[in-house]
Order: sequence, then structure tokens, then C-alpha cells
Amino acid sequence: MSRHRVLRTRQPMKSFITIVFCLSAAIFLLNSRLRNSDRLTTTNYPTSHSKTPRCDVDLDLFRSYGYNESIEYERWDITVRQSQNFNGYSDHLGVPVPTFETIHLDTEHENLLHGVPCPPPVTIDAPVPVPQVDASHLVFGVSTSLERLDDSLDAFAHWAGGTNARIIAMVEPASPEARAWITHRARDLRIRLTMIDTEEELLDRYFHLTRIIVQARDQTTQWGVIIDDDTFFPSMSNLVDRLATYDASKPQYIGALSENFDQMGIFYYIAYGGAGIFLSMPLLEELDAVYDECYEFKDNGDKRVAQCIYMHTTTKLTWDRGLFQLDLQNDVSGFYESGRPLPLSLHHWKSWADVDVLALGKVAPICGDDCQLRRWRISDRWFLVNGFSLVEYSSPMDDLVSMEQTWDPSEWARDRGYAWSLGPLRPKDEGKVSFRLRSAIPDGKTLKQIYIQEPDENRPPRVLEVVWSVG
Repeated sequence: MSRHRVLRTRQPMKSFITIVFCLSAAIFLLNSRLRNSDRLTTTNYPTSHSKTPRCDVDLDLFRSYGYNESIEYERWDITVRQSQNFNGYSDHLGVPVPTFETIHLDTEHENLLHGVPCPPPVTIDAPVPVPQVDASHLVFGVSTSLERLDDSLDAFAHWAGGTNARIIAMVEPASPEARAWITHRARDLRIRLTMIDTEEELLDRYFHLTRIIVQARDQTTQWGVIIDDDTFFPSMSNLVDRLATYDASKPQYIGALSENFDQMGIFYYIAYGGAGIFLSMPLLEELDAVYDECYEFKDNGDKRVAQCIYMHTTTKLTWDRGLFQLDLQNDVSGFYESGRPLPLSLHHWKSWADVDVLALGKVAPICGDDCQLRRWRISDRWFLVNGFSLVEYSSPMDDLVSMEQTWDPSEWARDRGYAWSLGPLRPKDEGKVSFRLRSAIPDGKTLKQIYIQEPDENRPPRVLEVVWSVG
């Protein structure tokens, strides 16, 4: 009897164990599927076994932008592995799609917010930094005011500082104190600057630069370059390499046309000054021989240079497609977000448009010159344009070749006005969300970039902090 009772009591226990095992397996499978679903919607998140890092948030930095209540915040950390065997940047960046967290700024006595969850760092490859390029064979000339020259020095330092390139600025007469201030600043920025006082009209002194450069040349000088005070060269190394592909021992007239076809009808086929006008020394010598006659041409400075070349020499314009006049007004984001090769020159960045080229360039020492404006895909709709913006398109972006036509939405502009120079073009995405670079803060081998989508009446500002470091 007792044996049968024992057998009968074990049977319910087996059933209970079986039920518990089945429930545990079902829960495990459900959690596994949920984790897989999360990974599908937020590509490149860490696995469920990864420990979430904790980051500190500088609240005072965001208060300095005028935000006093709250922000929606996300952070990415990118480690750069500098390699001698670097063979190009990847097209994708393995960071998660931003999921912003609300952070309150209206707290007293708090400068840092500690322990905010942030995704683990991702690693990208980049080239080993190269020695600073020698540009002593280049003499740049600019016609401007003393005030605008002072305002341009920081941008000049990005491409000319420490390269031995010379800059000659023709400016109006000024007090010794004002000149001394600019001379001191240029020296601190390692810019070889010479200022020449003149009471000439602005356009006359522009053409006068052709003679000034000839007079200032030395045995190493190969090129004279006439620029505007808002001409910017993202990479002096790239510029020097490109010029090396031209024969400077022959007359050379190199520049860029306007991107706007209507501008071509007004000023015709010339090198537009904002993109940079590159003149070899043999051509400058030819112009100097007819300087007095050409000086009497009363026209725009870059057009006067072209007229003198066309009327007195056999040299014709060579259009270098890396140079950009950027005759685009208002929203130029489509140009900068195009993902095309880094331009040799940019123009109108502080006049027709508002582009912080100084902040743009600060990432170059960490990930290389060509890392500037590099476009990385985050997901089918999200892209990071390094040093310019974080973009969320209104629909999946499959056309990665066409440039978004943000500056002029007309069909004329797309079909005729700009397609000949910037095409292919695609219509503006009216639902696109852009986080523009607000500041770039270097700290040794680390750089903090702040991208912001400004607030509206329905939501606070959204902020992406990208922290770059050399691994």
C-alpha cells in the first residue's frame, strides 16, 4: 500500500515541474523576441548583456545658449583609431538612432548632471595626422577693410596658420594702434600677414593685388591667389596637392564659375573671386606688363582680372570643380549635406549664409581633413554630416547622389539654374529636421560637438552632444 501511495504523490510533482519549465521557456523566447525587435528599430545598440555607460552633462553649457527650463538630450561617444593603413571612411556610423531624454535646467546650484545613461562608444578608423603642409609657394591677396580683416583672422588661421603661406591685405589707412592689434593677433595665430594701406577704391585695389603679388614674390613663389575675406579653404593640404597637378611654370588661370546660370549671364565666363582666383607667376608677369591699361577697366574686380587676361593673353580659364563660389542664398543646407567630396574652397559662409566654418574645422585634427562634412548614415532616415548637422529626413533616403535643392525651390532652378553646375538635384524635403552645429569645444585629444534643433512653441530644444576622442 505504501509503495502505491508514493507513486501517486510523485505524479502531480512531475506535472508541476513540466508546467514551470514550459512557462520559463515561453518567457525566455518572448524576451528574446522583444530584444531582437529593439535591435531592428534602433540599429547598432549594444546587446542586452552590455552595461550602459554613465555620462556627465554640462548644464551650464546649455544655459549659456539661453535655455533655462529644459532640453531633450542625447549623447554619442566616438573613438577615433588613427591608422597607417587607413583606406577610407565607412558609409555607416554604428551609433543608435537618437532617443532624447528630458533634462531640466531650472535647478539651482547644479553645474553638472552626473550619471546620465548614454550609449557605449563606437570606434571609427581615420588617417594618422600628417605634418603641417608647406605652402610657402603661395601668396594670397585680399582687398578688405581693417574691421573685416580682423573678423576674418580666425578663419584664415585654419588654413594659413603655420603653413608659411603669405597673406597680403590691402586696407584703408588706420591708426597705428589698430594695425598693431591686428599684427599681434596674426602673429599669435601663426599667420604671415602683411598689411598695405591704400586710399584706392575697393575694386581698384582688388586689381592692384596682381601687381602687389608680383612685387612680393620670392624664389619659391609659384602662385598668386586673390580671395575675398570670406573665402575659406577647409584643407590647405588638399589645396596644395591639387595645385601640384597644374604646371605652374606655364600661364595658368584657375578658378570656379558661379553656380547660378543667371549670374553667368551678367558676369560671363570668369573665375569668380570668392572661390579663389589662382594665377601662376608667368601669367601674373604678363598682366603686370599691361597693368596700367588694365587698371583703367572700371568693372568688378574679378571681372577686371578676367578682362585683362582675355584681352592681352592667350590663357583661358580652367574651371577646377573643387572650388566653389557658392552663389546660393538663405538655406544652403542641401549643399553642405550632399555627402560629396570635401570642397577645396567655400564662400559666402558669413554673408549670404550662416555657416560656422571655424566650428566645422575643429574636428579635422582628430579624424582628418576629409572627415569634415563627412556624411554618415545612422539609419534609413538619420544622417550625421560631420561639423555641420544631424539630419532626419521625412522618409527613407535612398537617393544619396542628388543634392537637395534647399536654396531655391523653383523648377527653373532645378532644371536650368543650378543643375548644370551642382546637379543632379532633388526637391527640398519640407519635412526634414535639421540639428545644426552650435559649437565645437576642443580639449586636448577630445572634441565636444553640440548639435541643436531649436525649440518651438510645442517642445524644448533637442540637443545631440557628440564627443570625439583619439583612441
